[in-house]
Amino acid sequence: MKKNNIFIAIAVITVTIFASCDSNNAKLPTLNNQLDSLNYAFGLANGHGIKQYYLASDTANTDSLNIKIESLLKGMEEGMKGEVADNPELAELGTNVGNALKEQKTAGLMGDSSLNVDIKLIKQGLVNGMKGSNIQMTAEEAQAYLNSTMQKLQEKRMQEQNGPNKAAGEVFLKENAKKAGVVTTASGLQYEVIKKGTGALPNDSSRVKVHYHGTLIDGTVFDSSVDRGEPAVFGVNQVIKGWTEALKLMPVGSKYKLYIPQELAYGSQSMGNIKPFSALIFDVELMGIEK
Repeated sequence: MKKNNIFIAIAVITVTIFASCDSNNAKLPTLNNQLDSLNYAFGLANGHGIKQYYLASDTANTDSLNIKIESLLKGMEEGMKGEVADNPELAELGTNVGNALKEQKTAGLMGDSSLNVDIKLIKQGLVNGMKGSNIQMTAEEAQAYLNSTMQKLQEKRMQEQNGPNKAAGEVFLKENAKKAGVVTTASGLQYEVIKKGTGALPNDSSRVKVHYHGTLIDGTVFDSSVDRGEPAVFGVNQVIKGWTEALKLMPVGSKYKLYIPQELAYGSQSMGNIKPFSALIFDVELMGIEK
């Protein structure tokens, strides 16, 4: 791990508030709400990472461990002030940590402007993580909590930003389901049989050869093997859920028109011309199953 790559990369809401419980004589921070828990978990997870990469040889020597922690914390304070540490004993690492926290004070916790940084809780989390304390939560629980909470926060924000797009897809599919020839499955997938083939049905482990033409509900083309003039080959389980379900309904030689709700497509992800929460339409021809 490079020294300037301090904080764990987090892709990333539950309303969990971790209860206080003293253990290992570690200092016990008070966590009153979700934001407190996030700040402490962030510090704890990163403190555990520092322990693994930089302090593993000192865990059995309390005096040595404490000296190095103090050195790192001193460097962190200097980094927060924009100063450069001149003490080589983990102070350089601490300075990098301090610089990163200084940036987050402006940008928000983990780059989220809606989350205020609490340096005191992060610092206590760092110390407890470096000391190997499991107070309030283990390092693994802290990382899992950060990941799930930030992911749900991101999804909530995406839904707020792309609400009209999601609503438009829902209205379209509701009306489309009323059309003659349109079949709606239990998952919400809709399809029309343009041509029913007579070949074998793919299964979960099949690799298939297909031609397809994909559009948004407004007709915008976002991908087309037909336009490229070259069929695509891929595993049935290597595509979006709506495709996986549909392909297993299509005998070789079939041509189906698929209407895929956003939750069976890319959901909150943005994929080129596909905005988050977009319903998708595909014309699909199953040309063959490749062994």
